[in-house]
Amino acid sequence: MAVAFGVAALPVTAVSMAPLLGVAAASAALLTVGYGAGNLAGSLYLMSRPLQGRPDRLMLQFSCCMLAGIFLILHCSTFIPAMLCFFLTGMLNAGFFAATLAARTEYSPVYCRGQVFLWVAAMKITAGSLGTATAGQLMLSDIQYPLMISLAAVSLMVAVALTENT
Repeated sequence: MAVAFGVAALPVTAVSMAPLLGVAAASAALLTVGYGAGNLAGSLYLMSRPLQGRPDRLMLQFSCCMLAGIFLILHCSTFIPAMLCFFLTGMLNAGFFAATLAARTEYSPVYCRGQVFLWVAAMKITAGSLGTATAGQLMLSDIQYPLMISLAAVSLMVAVALTENT
């Protein structure tokens, strides 16, 4: 849910990044397209080469990768590198999503697996909505705040997960 919260800031911040990147707002909207295209490319890749390993570890690894993607986006100052970072973050999100699906399948009891899938999906949608609302509100102060909050939220959850795994 922390990752859903964090990546929900990306479409909100993409257009607002236009002045920082030196492009028109309409061009900056392509960053969101890049994120979506990366997600699609990552999904297509995973169809040909499914993830291997324990779902909980994969989720943690992809969470760390998502942190790197958001961090790189935060530090982009020109359009082409930002576009590549949005694309890469979208690809990583596809892997993270696949890992969450594997975790739901692996760890939920058979008798209530459908309920687990729906509850987790509902919680991720709620977290994403909260991330969008938070990003929109923070944009009023500084366009980098939503990405910084995203980094903080995902970092906190990665830290908690790391302490649980040791």
